[in-house]
Amino acid sequence: MKPLLAATGTLILLSACASHPDHFYVLSPQPAGAGETRTSPVALAALKVTLPSVVDRPEMVLNTSANDVIVQEHERWAASLSDLVTQTLARDLERRRSDLLVADPSVTHSSGSVLKINVDVVQLTVHKGRQASIEAHWRILDPRTGKESVGSDVFTAPLAQNDYAAVAQALSQCLAQLADRLVAALT
Repeated sequence: MKPLLAATGTLILLSACASHPDHFYVLSPQPAGAGETRTSPVALAALKVTLPSVVDRPEMVLNTSANDVIVQEHERWAASLSDLVTQTLARDLERRRSDLLVADPSVTHSSGSVLKINVDVVQLTVHKGRQASIEAHWRILDPRTGKESVGSDVFTAPLAQNDYAAVAQALSQCLAQLADRLVAALT
């Protein structure tokens, strides 16, 4: 009798897992469909982004209050969230400055003229059905001029719908706002 109960329990667990398929999401550069024609010469920039460990995980993390979060086991990022944020922000910067090519921080240039852009995402919050926000601090160093720009701000976007795709879209909009600020600091 016990083996039958164990087998039945295993089948119930397996069917419960099968009834909740995983959904995967990506961030997207904004504005969507913007042209990416390059001008010459191209300035090189090395972008480094850090995220809080509480959100830098495969699953989406939603805030239910100031001190409470829910980890959505079946709503997942298609890649590491830090990679998605870095790649999306890099494309956002390039869309706003056609003379800029954004690369990994390991990129070196023989002339030493690589702009260094460091972004520290201090807090990333999502309240499903309401809004997403990113609080970021940044430092931009232009080795050609020695100019250093430091700043911080909170970028917020409403969730257009009460679903998980809207979370990815709102975070993409927050990154676009951050890109606007970074480009303004570059000039």
